This record gives sequence, structure tokens and C-alpha cells, in this order.
Amino acid sequence: MTNNFSPKKNSNLKPQLSPEEWAEQKKAEKESVYQMIDEAVAEVISDPSKFKAFLDTQSRMDRYSAANALLIYKQKPVANQLKDFSGWAEENVRVNKGEKSLSILEPVEYTRQDGTTGVSYNVKKVFDVSQTNGRKTPAPSVIRDPKALVAVMLDTAPIEIESRSEMPYPNMGAFYDNNQRTLYVKKDIGDSVALCQCVAQELGHAELALNGDTYSRRDAGFQAVCIAYMFCKKHGVDTKNFAIDRIPENWKSMEPKDVRRELAEIRNAFNEIHSRVSDELYRQRQERSKDRER
Repeated sequence: MTNNFSPKKNSNLKPQLSPEEWAEQKKAEKESVYQMIDEAVAEVISDPSKFKAFLDTQSRMDRYSAANALLIYKQKPVANQLKDFSGWAEENVRVNKGEKSLSILEPVEYTRQDGTTGVSYNVKKVFDVSQTNGRKTPAPSVIRDPKALVAVMLDTAPIEIESRSEMPYPNMGAFYDNNQRTLYVKKDIGDSVALCQCVAQELGHAELALNGDTYSRRDAGFQAVCIAYMFCKKHGVDTKNFAIDRIPENWKSMEPKDVRRELAEIRNAFNEIHSRVSDELYRQRQERSKDRER
């Protein structure tokens, strides 16, 4: 018996990349992801049904930027919960064999030569819970009482609220006046669903006005409709009356980055309203829980 043998080469090992090759690979990977975002933009603004599917994805994945929501929509529009390999492993969850990862963008801070802080984006590989042996996290309970939801929206709004018997337009249940920074709500409306939809839409106008450099009610109209649609979708309120199929014609001639900016404004305004309402609903649940313990 002899110990003189030559080990076989492991053909499964990938050749190690040089720093230059690694950097080039990462650059190509990032360019591919941005190309996917542009493709998603072109897709959703050319087809109302796909635009609706994107809004549904963004509403469900509300913590993700508009760019990442476009990536999620393009790769797995029904995604609910995303983590990378290590994130799932920390929860003792295993990614199923053969599953293809999703690419999203992860912000990374860096220090510029002048000492200021900048933000770059790296490609991050993630998997949806449906691609693992884990169980889907139950969706948080939503408030389905539109009247109660309106009360929370108004109580947490960052603007003045006033009740009025008449509105500028007869069919409106609420109206945001940017000159007065005031949301006017019509008195004695019996249809709480319609009121909830209208208040959400007018709060959308308010957020766009408060957080934008320029604001025009006419130009912001479609964005406000999308904001209200996503908010109502998130909170279980009927969405059939929202005309999200009327995608502005000028979007179709815009550069993809300019459409992304429009979508980012929609997402950010929606997230502001939703976060305030969610925080208040959580506070109310905690108060009720304490009362039951007494």
C-alpha cells in the first residue's frame, strides 16, 4: 500500500477572479439590474393592467423604494417577504433547492474624498418566503371600518382640518387647499367608503404639495389617485372607483428615470400617510391591550 497518489482536480471550483475582474463583474451586474428597472417602467406605463399589478406590489411591499418595487414586480410580483440567504438562515429557514434569487438594490454609505457622506447602491440577492421551507408571515390585520380609518387619517394629518357643508366640487367628500394648507371635509356624508377614498386622495395631494418643490393640483391628480388606491388597498377598503388606468400620456414619452421619479413621489407620499396611520393604529391596540390587563 502506498501513500503516493495525485489528487484529482476539483472541476467544480470556479477560478478566482482578480480584483479588476470582480469589479467588472459587479459593474455588469448593476447595469443589468438598472436595465431591468427601465424595462419594468416601460412595461407598466404601456399597459393599465400591469400598472395596477405594480401598484399592488408597491402597496404590499411598502417598505421598499419604487425602484426596488419595480424590480420585485418584474421578477416576482406576488412576493411577500424577502431576505437573503443569511437572513433566512438566522430564522432557521432554508431556501429550497434550485430557487432563483431576486435582485434588488441595497443602499450603502461611503465617504467621499472631501469627507462628506455619499450613498451608492449594491445589488443584493434575496429570496421570497415562498421560495423557502418557511411559512408565510400572516398579513397584519387591517382596519376595514372606513369611518374609523378616516378618523385616524384626519387625526394624524400634518395639515389643518376643517369641516364644511359645501365643497368646491359637488361630488367631493374632501378637498385639499394648498394655499391654506387645509383639508376641508364635507359634513354629514353617509357613504363612509367614498369619504375614505376621497380623504386618502386629498391627503395624497397634501403630501405631494408639502414634500415637492413645485405643486400643481392638475399635474398631481393622477399621482394622488395612485396614492389613495395603494392606501385603500393596504387597508382593505374598496378600490374600484380609482381611475388608475388613466396613465398620463406624457409619461410614455418620458425618460425611464423621470417616470421612476414620478413613481418614487407616489410611493413616498403613500408611505408617509400609511406610516402615520399604522403607528396610530398600533398605539391604539397597545392601549386597548393595557386596558384589558387592568
